[in-house]
Amino acid sequence: MQTLERFIGGYEIRMGCREVTLSGDGFLIADPRAAKQYLCELHDPNGDRRVTTIVASDNWPPEVDDVLDTLAAAAAVVEESGCYEDWAEQMGFDPDSHHGRRAYRIECRQAWLLRGLLGSVAYRKLLWETERL
Repeated sequence: MQTLERFIGGYEIRMGCREVTLSGDGFLIADPRAAKQYLCELHDPNGDRRVTTIVASDNWPPEVDDVLDTLAAAAAVVEESGCYEDWAEQMGFDPDSHHGRRAYRIECRQAWLLRGLLGSVAYRKLLWETERL
């Protein structure tokens, strides 16, 4: 199994982050107890394919490995679950929750965008053959 640092070294992934202030449903995807929230965008060298997410941090902007690990962990849960009901059970949502269904759709889209950024082979390597932070 390879390290995340080694995985990142094999791909040209660029990242930009900026601090944001969230309200309401923004906390669906970031820890509301963290001191700061960052809107981060991972993209390929040409900027053609991108994944945007919100990452919480107490002190400083996250590094690319933190953001990629966060996206990979969420994508792995989506891939393992296979359907909303299984995902909801694993993530602690009520299967009848509209909020849960919305969260699931967001996570599925993020997984799809991550796969598009990396390509299917690298995506599988990241999820199943790379150590999590």
